[in-house]
Amino acid sequence: MTRSNPVPLAASQPLRQFVGGWLLLLLIIIGGLWLQEPPAPLPASAPSAVFSAKRAMVHVRQIARAPHPMGTAEHDRVRDYLVAAFQELGLTTRIQKRVAHRSERRGDLLVATVENVIAERTGSEPTGVLLLTAHYDSHGSGPGAADDAAGVAALLETARALGTTRNTLRILITDAEEVGLLGAQAYLDELTGKTPTLVLNFEARGGGGPVYMFETSDHNQPLIRVFAAAAPAPRASSLMYALYKTLPNDTDLTVFKKAGLSGLNFAFIGRWQHYHSMLDTPEGLDQRSLQQEGAIALALSRTLLAQDLAAVTRTDQGEAIYFDLLGRTVIHYPTTWAWPLTLIALLAFAALLWQARRAPKPWSGLFIGFGLTVGTLVAGALVGTGLGVLVKPFRQAIPNQDPYGVRWFEAALLFTALALLTLLWGWALRRFVGKALSLGALLVWLAALVAATALLPGATYLLLWPLLFALLGLAWDQPWIGALPLLLLFPPVWHSLALMLGFSLPLALGLLVAFGLVPLLPLLRRLAAPRLWLTPALFLGLGLLCFAVGTRQSGPRVSSLAYLENADTGQAQWVSLQKPDVWTRTFLGDRPESTRLAGRPAHSAPAPPLHLPAATVTRLGPRLTLTLPERALALVLEAEQPLTGLLIEGKPIPLVRRIFWFAPPDSLTLTLEAPPGSRLTLDVVLPGLPPGTAPRPAGLIPASVGPYSDTRILRQRIAL
Repeated sequence: MTRSNPVPLAASQPLRQFVGGWLLLLLIIIGGLWLQEPPAPLPASAPSAVFSAKRAMVHVRQIARAPHPMGTAEHDRVRDYLVAAFQELGLTTRIQKRVAHRSERRGDLLVATVENVIAERTGSEPTGVLLLTAHYDSHGSGPGAADDAAGVAALLETARALGTTRNTLRILITDAEEVGLLGAQAYLDELTGKTPTLVLNFEARGGGGPVYMFETSDHNQPLIRVFAAAAPAPRASSLMYALYKTLPNDTDLTVFKKAGLSGLNFAFIGRWQHYHSMLDTPEGLDQRSLQQEGAIALALSRTLLAQDLAAVTRTDQGEAIYFDLLGRTVIHYPTTWAWPLTLIALLAFAALLWQARRAPKPWSGLFIGFGLTVGTLVAGALVGTGLGVLVKPFRQAIPNQDPYGVRWFEAALLFTALALLTLLWGWALRRFVGKALSLGALLVWLAALVAATALLPGATYLLLWPLLFALLGLAWDQPWIGALPLLLLFPPVWHSLALMLGFSLPLALGLLVAFGLVPLLPLLRRLAAPRLWLTPALFLGLGLLCFAVGTRQSGPRVSSLAYLENADTGQAQWVSLQKPDVWTRTFLGDRPESTRLAGRPAHSAPAPPLHLPAATVTRLGPRLTLTLPERALALVLEAEQPLTGLLIEGKPIPLVRRIFWFAPPDSLTLTLEAPPGSRLTLDVVLPGLPPGTAPRPAGLIPASVGPYSDTRILRQRIAL
C-alpha cells in the first residue's frame, strides 16, 4: 500500500463518469427492488383456471365486514359463510367443534371451544394429504382483511380453480389462531393415522407487500426443490428462516411442526400499521399481495397434488441453503456445501493477500482497511441510532409503533448513512491505494462468513457470493464484476428486513448499510467525485428531504379503554394500558393512578359502578362449575398458588397459575385441587364498553391489547 496524492484521484475523474456511474448503480438497486413488488391483481374476467384477486376479494369483503374474534355473533356469521362457500364449490365440509388447550412458557393455560371449518376433496389415487391452512378468526381490534381473510379467500379461490387431483386436498380454516393457535391444536388432537401430510399455511402481518415463504419444516431439501420449481415470483431465503427461528413468533405451522408434519409458511409483512388494527379493512388491503398469495397457493397445490407426497415429506435429505434472485428464480444447494464454499473463499482471500505482498507496505494497508471497516460499522450504527431518536416521537401511539412515514424514514437512514460513509471512504481513497486496503476491508466480511458458517449456515449465501465476486473483481481489476452480486442480493434483503423490523431497530438497518458498502470499495474509487464533499452532500440532501416527507405522513392513533368492576366490593374503575389521550383523559383525568391489568402496567381512575351480574360459582368437592350471566369473550382464572389436579374435558393439565378460556360456554366445569383457604381471581371479559360511553373522536382507533380494550371486565374472588 502506498499513500497517494489527494489531488490527482479526484481531478482525474470526469464529471460524466461520476454521474453516469452513480446513476447506473442506483438504477440497478431500484430495478432489483421494483422486481420484488407483488404482481398486478387479475380481474374477475380472468380465465377460470388462474387465480384472480378480484374474485377472491368478494370473499374478503364478506369475511372482513367487521372485527370477528371468538365469542361474537360476527364470528359465527363468518363461520357459516365459509361452510356455505366451500359446500358451493363441491367440497365435503364440516365444522370441527372441540375444546382445545395449550400451555404457554410462562405457566399460562390457553383454552377455547374452537370451531374449525374443514373442507375436503378426496384424491383419485392419493399418496397423502395436502393440507392448506389459514385462520378465520380476527383480532378484536380490527376486521382482519389481511390477517387472515386474505389467506382464507386465497384458499377459496384456489379450491375453485382446482379440479380432481391425484392426492387428497384438505382445506383447514382454523379458529382461535389469534388467541393461541388453538384451532390447529384441536385439529391435531383429533388427527389419527400416519398419512403423509404436507401443510401450506398462509398468514399476514400487515396490509400488503411481497409474499415471503419465511419458514419451512426441518429437513427441507425436498420441499425447497418443489418450491423452487413451482412457485411463481418466489420470495424466500434461508436467511429469513434462520432469523425467524430466533424470534418468539408463532403461527399455526408452529403447532403442526411440533407434531412432526412437514410444511411451508407464507406471509406478507408490509404496511405493519394495519396489523391487528381497524386499518386492516378490505379497502386497505393491497390486492397485489392477495394476487401473489393466491397464485403461489394455486401453483404449489397443482404441483403437490400430482406428486408422491411421501417422497416430498421425507426427513432424511437434510437442510437447504436457498435464496431467490430478484423474485424470478430460487437458487438452492445443501447446507453441507457451506464449509467447502467457505474454504474456497478463504483460499481466494489468501491467494490475493499473497499476491499483494509485493506492494509497498501491504500489512499497513491491510490494517488500515480493516480499521476503516470497523469505523464504517460504527458510523452506520451511529446514524441508525441517531435517526431512531429523531423518529421516536412519530412512533408514539401508532399501531405497532410503525410510523406512517416509515418507508421515508428508512430512505432517510439509507441516504444519511451513505453520506457519512462515502465521506469516510472518499477521504481514505484519496490517501491510500493498493489491493491490501480492499483486502483489509473484506477481512471483516470473511470473518462474518466463517462465523455464519459455524453458527447460522442459512445466512451464508448473503456473505459468500458477494465476497467471492468481490475477490474476483479485485483480482481482475473489474470492480463492476465484483459489485454485481452484492447489488442484486443485498438491497432486497435490506428491504425485507426493513419491512420486518419497521423502525423498531434502526441501529441494525444502519449497520447493514455500512456492512453492505464494504465490498463496493473498489467501485467507489471509480465513482469518486471531482470534489470530496460532492457525493456526501448529495446523499445528505436526499436524506433530509426523505426525513421531511416522512414527518408529514399521518394516520389514526391508537387508544385503549376498559371498564373494570369488582363484584365483591361494588367498586369500578376505568383502566387503560396506554398513557391518557384526548379521549381517555375524559375518563381517567389528568392524573390517573398507576395499576396493573393482565400483568401489564396500566392507568386507572374511578368509574360509576354498573352492578353487572356476577358469574354463579358452584363448588362440589374438587369440581368447580362457573355459570356466566351472558356470552363472554373470555374468562381469566388466576390462582395465588399453582393449581394441581386440574382436569379439563377429563384431561390432566400440568401445573398452571392462570387460565385463559376464550369464548367460554355459558357453563363450564373444572376439576382442580388447591390448598384450603386459597383463593382464585375470576375475570369475565364482556364485549363492549358500558352503554352511553362517549365514542372515540375521529383519528383514534382501538389499541391491539388483547381483550383489554373496549370491553367490560367483571372481577370476583372465589374462595376454595
